[in-house]
Amino acid sequence: MGKDFRKYSWLHATGVVAFLMLPILLYPHPPEIKNFLFTAPTIRDFIANLLMVTFFYINYYFLIPTLFEKKEYTVYALIILFSFGLIIVLPSMLTGLIPWVEHFKPRHPGTGMPAQRVPKPNSGEWNFMSIVNNHVLLYLSVVLLSILLRIRERLFATEKSKADAELNSLKSQVNPHFLFNTLNSIYGMAVREKSLKTAESIIKLSGLMRYVVTEAETEFVPLEKELEYIENYISLQRLRLDSSVDFTFLNEADAGRKVIAPLILIPFIENAFKHGVNPDEKSEILISIETIGTSLVLTVKNLKVNQQLAHHEKSGHGIDNVKSRLSHLYPNKNSLTLSEDELTYMIRLRLELT
Repeated sequence: MGKDFRKYSWLHATGVVAFLMLPILLYPHPPEIKNFLFTAPTIRDFIANLLMVTFFYINYYFLIPTLFEKKEYTVYALIILFSFGLIIVLPSMLTGLIPWVEHFKPRHPGTGMPAQRVPKPNSGEWNFMSIVNNHVLLYLSVVLLSILLRIRERLFATEKSKADAELNSLKSQVNPHFLFNTLNSIYGMAVREKSLKTAESIIKLSGLMRYVVTEAETEFVPLEKELEYIENYISLQRLRLDSSVDFTFLNEADAGRKVIAPLILIPFIENAFKHGVNPDEKSEILISIETIGTSLVLTVKNLKVNQQLAHHEKSGHGIDNVKSRLSHLYPNKNSLTLSEDELTYMIRLRLELT
């Protein structure tokens, strides 16, 4: 409660003030009544609205989680009805109208017929049923709104948990083939050259692991760090590429102070290396990253080659997971196009960054 409430405290305050102002803004102001703001009906409706606001938060933060969501519908309905009765009766009694007394019409002493008595404007002696009718719709709106908002928050939390689980899964699984190939390449390089390139490669690999495990824990990271991760990943992948692979990498992105969801681009790049490299065939990979205004555009294109992939590499869950993350983290701010023909496969992703 605390974190979300503080984050949107200004919105809560605005909504509460607007709701409490309803009796003043919407109800008619008879010209013959002076000091309308201090009349019993206005004060009564103000108190009723204040009680409704209080009930909204009690319902939202306590009743719905403990009763409604646990399917204790009978108890929940009884509390709803009791609260409505309290909201109707208490403000009336506090402003001088006792419902079961003031609503009674005394009989005329001569005829025995009910005497007609017109309530005084400032006395609070208004027809009690009109008070009930005026508040029923408003009260139902408060109850339904709190339920709908709670359901929406629960769905949002579920989607966020799902996206977090997918991200954690992505961060926890390191492609074993990539690791083995990279380590073998580093080992071969060390044997052949005993050069500084070996240490540089190991540092890059270490940086990849550190980024995945620690720095990518946050929802967004600086774009500069994400691009550095991609460059290190590509540098290590290139260690195992031979002359049969026509590889092009263009990084023309202006990182500036932009931020991006971590590891949101790498599945598409990894997919190109997974499905686009075969030493026995002509292979071609093009990776381009650029910024256009506030948008980041990633283009990945590769020739289709014959590959013997492990079962887990054929699942395609990586792309499905990133699509889910895109819809969650960049709603209405992403455009993903996947196209293919007999020879090539290409993706184009456009993200609106902040």
